[in-house]
Amino acid sequence: MQHRIYILLLLVGFMACNKGYDRILDKKDYNDSTGVIARTPKILFLTIDGARGESVRDAGAPNLLALSEHAIYSWNSISDTIALRSTGWADLLTGVHKEKHGVIKDDFSNNHLQAYPVFFKYIKDREPKFRIAAYSSSDSLGQYLITDADVNQTFADDDAAATQAILQELTIDTASMVFGQFSQVELAGRQYGYDVSVPEYKAAILQADENIGKIITALRQRKTYAAEDWLVIITAGNGGAYTIDPSNDDGTILSNTKVNTFTIYYSPRYAPGFLDRPYTGNRYTGKAVRLYGNTSASAVYAIVDSGKEDYNLGKDAEATIELKIKKNKTSAGDYSYTYPSVIGNNMSLDWWNNTGWNISLEVNAWGVHFGQNGAGFNMATASNISDGKWHDIAAVFVNRDNKRYLRLFTDGNFNTEADITSYGNFDTDAPLTLGYMPGNIVNNRWLDAYITEVKFWKAAIPDNIISEYVCAAELPSSHPYHDYLVGYWSCKDGYGNIFRDQSEWSHDFQIKGGYQWDDFSDLMCPSSANNLAQLVPQPVDPVRQILNWLQIAADTKWDLDGKVWVTSYVDINK
Repeated sequence: MQHRIYILLLLVGFMACNKGYDRILDKKDYNDSTGVIARTPKILFLTIDGARGESVRDAGAPNLLALSEHAIYSWNSISDTIALRSTGWADLLTGVHKEKHGVIKDDFSNNHLQAYPVFFKYIKDREPKFRIAAYSSSDSLGQYLITDADVNQTFADDDAAATQAILQELTIDTASMVFGQFSQVELAGRQYGYDVSVPEYKAAILQADENIGKIITALRQRKTYAAEDWLVIITAGNGGAYTIDPSNDDGTILSNTKVNTFTIYYSPRYAPGFLDRPYTGNRYTGKAVRLYGNTSASAVYAIVDSGKEDYNLGKDAEATIELKIKKNKTSAGDYSYTYPSVIGNNMSLDWWNNTGWNISLEVNAWGVHFGQNGAGFNMATASNISDGKWHDIAAVFVNRDNKRYLRLFTDGNFNTEADITSYGNFDTDAPLTLGYMPGNIVNNRWLDAYITEVKFWKAAIPDNIISEYVCAAELPSSHPYHDYLVGYWSCKDGYGNIFRDQSEWSHDFQIKGGYQWDDFSDLMCPSSANNLAQLVPQPVDPVRQILNWLQIAADTKWDLDGKVWVTSYVDINK
């Protein structure tokens, strides 16, 4: 086994959306130990089944919290969404996801462990004399997964017995990698509930913490400890189902209690590296009017009648129309396929004989109708926005190379471009309308949505500016195209029968129908589940972390999925 030469590793940061996601490092002066220190790298790898990361943090587990002074750690690790103990174990011990190892059932049937074995095999193939001992309180773990270990003992849900076996293993001079698995937190959660507010679950967490305290003490008391270089990994392969307070639910995978775990990579040489909860989006709050209905008698909508000519697009005017929309989830018979109007000045009886422009829904997506009367059915279609979440949509009319184009964006991302040069003059004497459009011949064009932050620019906003401001909860005065606004309605006034125009043009929307102001508090611009998973530790990561610590180069044939998390080293010899 090679000995380690320590160098200063640079902290790797991540960015998400408009806000940075930072791996937080304490503001201290750390010294680089440049001398060669002969220490034998070794591993203590412990997993606590069913230990939700946020509950472990809030339980105030003293021994686990004490390790954070010299650890890379997170209370918001993410396990596999299948959330089975067997899948979590396989992730932890093979270093690959379920799509490869195939463990998706508690009985381990139809697995692919021959192709993706437990990582003990990789170590033994390189270092046959390296002692590996595994102690688990789950018989199935020892039976199906623990292979290529010198010692494999199980203790039938008896965490205390597993702890004693680990303590005994640590008295052996040749102990090199010690794996331990504990079940009581999982069993308490399954019976009583997976949350620190549940006394039985909290007690199980604190008992596991006490066991770990004994193990860490025994590790430090080894006669050969000064000549050894131990990496301690403590984590969980799964969380547990529990209904959290809605105010704490951000709608992302990070609020899925089944997959919420924790991860601690501890070494006396590590500077503290806190992996904070990643940025998941802006909290968008306020009051808005629900726009809905499909007849003049029943619909709630809004109209700008004065200054309506300011919203004509002519035959070559450049303009940008942008707004935020939350399409409410409705039944399959919501008629959204018949193009309910979102905003526009096209008051014709149908889209096939239209004059003007109109943003409308199309099944689950949205798009823009445009053109002169008799020009035919003309529409450019953008992305899906029917998930019940807030989306920012923008339509840009731009002239380029003696042609006119329509460009569509969803959440700052470019969707499509249409050449609309031949569709003539879009001018109309119809008012600008938000929501249901009176006079439309098709009565089942039913909108059910909240619409806010409506902006009309007499300018073609560049792609990068649209993307830069898409997550803003309101339009800042510093916006580079602020002077080109001919209409800006936040539609979050919170009272009265108008949406006030905050631009210099002062063309207010008049709200029609039986409206009411509803409170909302939702996530805006959330990160995808895949992106979030890359920003926090996962159960597939420890294998790569361990191999890196042991200076065993991973073979590309192993096809590992995990990653190595690094921080700065401190000099413990001074």
